[in-house]
Amino acid sequence: MSDNRIVVSVQVSLDGRTAGSGGELDWFVVQDELHEHFVTEHSKAGMFLYGRRTYEGMAGYWPTADEDPANDQWLVKYSKLWKSMPKAVFSKTMQYAEWDTTVLPDLESLAGPRERTSGDLYLVGSGEVITEFARHDLIDEYQLYVHPVALGAGPSLLEDISKRQGLTLADTQTFDHAVVKLTYRRIR
Repeated sequence: MSDNRIVVSVQVSLDGRTAGSGGELDWFVVQDELHEHFVTEHSKAGMFLYGRRTYEGMAGYWPTADEDPANDQWLVKYSKLWKSMPKAVFSKTMQYAEWDTTVLPDLESLAGPRERTSGDLYLVGSGEVITEFARHDLIDEYQLYVHPVALGAGPSLLEDISKRQGLTLADTQTFDHAVVKLTYRRIR
């Protein structure tokens, strides 16, 4: 078994939603401090993990974000980080993905890429995939970025995980006087 950890990095509303009722993500409050943090934090990863929809959103923006003169330095830096980072996308429908991305049909197929990865695996967004990892007790750390909005509807983080999982609060941070990062680690 690999020594690298699986770290969830997800933005949530105050009421625990990962998207609006129609999949909207326009409620994120990401300003300079949080942009800088994402560049620093995600550069620690050895691989990014995504569900298909999140991957398609990321692949639709980040490959060219560093070419847009309107983007600030943090968006440019994250774009370069994203393009160079090995990625895995969990999908039963995709056959191929670009940008150093491996398509995996299920959680079991992650074993080989995980063994070959140096560094932690960051599971970004992808609420359904996060829930599946939680059901199999595979998550070592949760990094929840709580935004100052209640959505009232939309997918929730950790829908129906089937069993209680003990966590301990490891750290808190505040960004741009708006977003609170809560870091929880699994109790072993």
